[in-house]
Amino acid sequence: MFREVDRVKERRRERLERIRLQPRDSFSPFVDDWKDPIEPTAEPFAFSLREDDPVNQRHSHETWGIQILVSVLLVGLAYLLFQTSLIPVTWKNSAREVMTRDFNFSGVADWYEARFGSLPTLLPSLHGPNAVPAAGTTTKEAAVWKLPASWKVVKTFEPQSAKVVLNTGMQDQVTIGEAGWVTFVGDKPGYGTTVVVRLTKGREVWFGNLERVKVAKDDVLQAGQEIGTARAVNNSSRHLYLGVKSEDQFVNPLDVIPFE
Repeated sequence: MFREVDRVKERRRERLERIRLQPRDSFSPFVDDWKDPIEPTAEPFAFSLREDDPVNQRHSHETWGIQILVSVLLVGLAYLLFQTSLIPVTWKNSAREVMTRDFNFSGVADWYEARFGSLPTLLPSLHGPNAVPAAGTTTKEAAVWKLPASWKVVKTFEPQSAKVVLNTGMQDQVTIGEAGWVTFVGDKPGYGTTVVVRLTKGREVWFGNLERVKVAKDDVLQAGQEIGTARAVNNSSRHLYLGVKSEDQFVNPLDVIPFE
């Protein structure tokens, strides 16, 4: 057996020497070298996947286990940090505010428009040389959002209440005057049942004291879409609480949305 191994080694050495001394193109390959005489069952192109190796599988499982353990430790550490009194309360409040803050979609839209132009849409642009503008609009800006003339001011704006109270009558529905995105539906202190709609240019409109709501959170609204119905005060009037935020500051809604 050892003599056979020595002969195989000698033949390989001789062939390697011939390959080294002769030109590559004039030398025919040795097909028999693809097989090892010591392993007659070996295939010339046989190979095994690394995934079949139990050592590699065990290493992969250990890696997953370490990652899960580290994740659990990080969650536990964050919980302990929020429960301990060693960290200032202002830091904890700042961390909570960052983790629960709504994404500023309007700010991103304004930045995109200022840097790259108008936002892309799924429909082709109609502002070509043959495009006809809609009636009652100009090429510079759309129609101004106005409150119905039949609505009456019950209580004027006060910085403390941050709203105006409007009498919408019994039949009128509360609608949005321009496109927006519903960011909140629920109760707000001083407003009752409220729908918050975020508009462009850092503006928000709060519709409060609603009796019935026709929209849901994350809905995208179009101009003229119904928000809901104000709560009835008596048999002849419904009171709507209207608030407007501009750059995170409450302003007088009647300065932004005038009457018709």
